[in-house]
Amino acid sequence: RPPDFAIPLDELKSVVSKDTRAILMNTPHNPTGKMFAREELDVIASLCIENDVLVFSDEVYDKLAFEMDHISIASLPRMYELTVTLNSLGKTFSLTGWKIGWAIAPPHLTWGVRQAHSFLTFATSTPMQYAAATALRAPESYYEELRKDYKAKKDILVEGLNEVGFKVFPSSGTYFVVVDHTPFGQKDDVAFCEYLIKEIGVVAIPTSVFYLNPEEGKNLVRFTFCKDEDTLRAAVSRMKEKLK
Repeated sequence: RPPDFAIPLDELKSVVSKDTRAILMNTPHNPTGKMFAREELDVIASLCIENDVLVFSDEVYDKLAFEMDHISIASLPRMYELTVTLNSLGKTFSLTGWKIGWAIAPPHLTWGVRQAHSFLTFATSTPMQYAAATALRAPESYYEELRKDYKAKKDILVEGLNEVGFKVFPSSGTYFVVVDHTPFGQKDDVAFCEYLIKEIGVVAIPTSVFYLNPEEGKNLVRFTFCKDEDTLRAAVSRMKEKLK
């Protein structure tokens, strides 16, 4: 929930029990850009250890962390044995169409992953797997430049969205920014995004599609800054000129 999208820890504690099978988490988080703080991860880990609960941790944006260091929950004491960590080439290397990712876990958990995988994707292109292995050998300087590039684009978009009149919420990771669209008078996020496309020529994503209860996301929309700087400036310019 805005403004900081922190985990409601008391609510989480009230629902996790010996009957809980698994917790699914995503950090840095899509769509909000929120990164789980160590204190939040410690609470989740404690609940999982106490109740023997597995964690499936989606960390595909781990290299796109701007305000704080990314922490993988599997690195916490006693959590490796309970965690399946998921990652991908798609975000860090801008290769979303390749559909190459991986799961890291102890053998007793990867057994289940491998059984499911055989009946889903089965296999992916061999040349692309070799290319993926090469990409993963990239030096740390690659990731530093990646973050520097995205940080500059983020600053352009956030500054522009503030100037347009949105309430912009903090984004610590990913390449997404969530804003409150209500100053512009549309009934909900879907209506606002349709208006934005048809009348302004700019695309945003309604966040209600990410919520179990869509009502909780109806005031928010997601913008992205994984575009060239001219495109970002053009989008901001259009909204400044036409969005009322």
